[in-house]
Amino acid sequence: MKSKFIGALIGTAVGDASGALLEGYSMDEVNSVKGGSDTWEMISGRYTDDTEMMKGVAESLIENKGFNGEHMATRFIENYDPRRGYGPGTREALRRISKGESWKETSKKLFGGKGSYGNGAAMRIAPVGLFYYDDADKLREIAYKSSHITHYHELGKEGAALQAFSIALAVSGTKKEDMLLKLKRFIKSEIYKEKVRKLEAVLDKEATKKEVNSELGNGEAAFNSVPTAIYSFLRADSFKDAVVYAVSLGGDTDTIGAMTGAISGAYYGEGGIPKRWEEKLEEGKGKKGRSYIRWLGEELYRVKVFIS
Repeated sequence: MKSKFIGALIGTAVGDASGALLEGYSMDEVNSVKGGSDTWEMISGRYTDDTEMMKGVAESLIENKGFNGEHMATRFIENYDPRRGYGPGTREALRRISKGESWKETSKKLFGGKGSYGNGAAMRIAPVGLFYYDDADKLREIAYKSSHITHYHELGKEGAALQAFSIALAVSGTKKEDMLLKLKRFIKSEIYKEKVRKLEAVLDKEATKKEVNSELGNGEAAFNSVPTAIYSFLRADSFKDAVVYAVSLGGDTDTIGAMTGAISGAYYGEGGIPKRWEEKLEEGKGKKGRSYIRWLGEELYRVKVFIS
């Protein structure tokens, strides 16, 4: 189980870094640059805001032995590095909170008062999926609360909850063939229910990448990326194949790669991640890179065992 906790966090970073330099490329452009899965390799180990914010979630859960919204928001602000490529909504939310606004109110004011339904909450959610893997109701509650710091829109929160629950199923050893049924029972939003129906359909027919992008999406909206990450995991037989496939779809490659890596890392454990990929990950500013991420996985597991 400890290996699965570590695998989900390292997997987030590896998937993120795998897609980082290809973000915004079309499917055809990615495949012309990278070639097939047999020859595909990580170009760089540099991660983006996906991994940086995931670390903040883990740090806060560890320090508080559970969720503390004000503390988590503070962690996001303390860790903020503009060179990591934060989205405009998240940048604005963190700026406002740093100026004294309440973390409970800030995200409500963004995007015309509707809030963001992007995948910025889902990309960082892996520690929540791990910490609450044995309590689906609590997992949903904390996924929503942690998302609320930057993503007020229900579809942003539901996407994060769906991603977290997928990680919970993976870490608990649920068989792949049983996951879709459990995901269907978990989802509340009609948009996500429809997406999972499409996911099941493209999985059954072994759809082309073009069909997957058309039906599931490869964009920044949570409902156009979380189901794609789940599909990338379910169709593959290894961590490598899942992440390579996710990135090969083009579009929001770093985040879909990060989410696929999180689910796959939780399922296969750290040992399932190609060692050369993990070793390529940067150590990061202030030594908060590869070794630190691995430590966060160990600590998250230790705290979970302690409070259980």
